[in-house]
Amino acid sequence: MKRLSGYPNWFFWLIITATATATLTGLFMLPWVLEFKLQWDPGVELAPGLRLPAVVMHVFFGWLLLMLLGALWHSHIRAGWRKRNNHHSGLLMSFSLLLLALSGIGLYYLGSEQGQLFASLLHSSLGLTLFSGFLWHYYHGRRLRLAQGHRRHHSHRRGR
Repeated sequence: MKRLSGYPNWFFWLIITATATATLTGLFMLPWVLEFKLQWDPGVELAPGLRLPAVVMHVFFGWLLLMLLGALWHSHIRAGWRKRNNHHSGLLMSFSLLLLALSGIGLYYLGSEQGQLFASLLHSSLGLTLFSGFLWHYYHGRRLRLAQGHRRHHSHRRGR
């Protein structure tokens, strides 16, 4: 069974890898956000030499997710929207990802301390929203596919 109809099987695993890596690197950097943006002591000391590799991986996989969103628009998103299948979580993820990109740009280019703080907190919240939305979308989509397969199986058996 294909994970995403209309796409090669590796495409699903690319989405999983990009989502997991962006989420894990974002969580890894969270203590720095707490320390440098909120002036809180997170109680965790992370090696300063890991910051740049974590940021680079986070940005790379974040932008990869944006490209994958464009590729998903071609078939997966449009079909789900027409059928009204799982479209609420899909919409949540799409908007979260677009707002993550904008808030990520704000992290680099906003000059004021207040703007940086707002962008940082928004970015962290949206990242958690995207990941939660992804889990919800995957779980609900799987349930829909299983229910459709179950209905097809029973209607096929009755037709004999």
